[in-house]
Amino acid sequence: MYKILGEDGKEYGPATADQVRQWIAEGRVSRQTQMYLEGSPSWKALGEFPEFGPALAAKSGPPALPPPPLPRGQPATGLRPPGHGLAVASVVLGALSLVGCLVFTGLPAIITGCIARNRARAAQDSQGAKLALAGLIMGCVSFAFIPILAGLALPALAKAKDKAQQINCRNHMQQIGLAARMWASDNNEKFPPDFLSMSNELVTPLVLICPADRSKSKVMSWSDFGPDTVSYEYLRPGTSADNPQEIVFLCPIHGTVGLADGSVQQGTPGRRRNQR
Repeated sequence: MYKILGEDGKEYGPATADQVRQWIAEGRVSRQTQMYLEGSPSWKALGEFPEFGPALAAKSGPPALPPPPLPRGQPATGLRPPGHGLAVASVVLGALSLVGCLVFTGLPAIITGCIARNRARAAQDSQGAKLALAGLIMGCVSFAFIPILAGLALPALAKAKDKAQQINCRNHMQQIGLAARMWASDNNEKFPPDFLSMSNELVTPLVLICPADRSKSKVMSWSDFGPDTVSYEYLRPGTSADNPQEIVFLCPIHGTVGLADGSVQQGTPGRRRNQR
């Protein structure tokens, strides 16, 4: 492909050899017209291109007017290298997506890579197309890490959730143990016969449900209290509160136990199985 430097100082093209021969025949270019062949180091006079010698010999006359401008959408670029800004941006975004930014830069890398590659291919810019393809690939690869990271994060999140539920379970049992001690203090050091008897000492029946127990119905009022609204086991209803180390309450899910003195301890797996 060739480019022509017109008398108006503007560049025209790219043009094929047949188009240049037609311009020679029409008198639009002459031997002195400056022309550039893609891949050559510099501009040369048209007469220095041997492939146009026969056409120039067949056509003589004064220098012609410059060729008409190209159709809209085909601007001449001359010797200036095509811009690779969008392709470079895609590579940078793709690289960032691989070091941990993931979708924050991976998706923009894919979008800019597609646009830059289409533009580079239309302009026959192989270097720009390669850069855009590299950014596009890195952006796509970053999305492959998402399932891996999710697989690593989910067990940790589940463990943290279980730990939080276990802490809340201990808090519930502490409230139950203190309520039982208060009831016993007013009733000859005897524990209440059931959970409902402690309704005056407990703020809400919600504390009778372990946070990890989804099988129970949560109720806000003691009027709705029933067997299906309690997670914890009451092991010593109505018994004496004299032995402070006696196990009175049990969480069958976490193995947490509430002692007669109102304290709470984490039960061992063996104790939990035996108490069920």
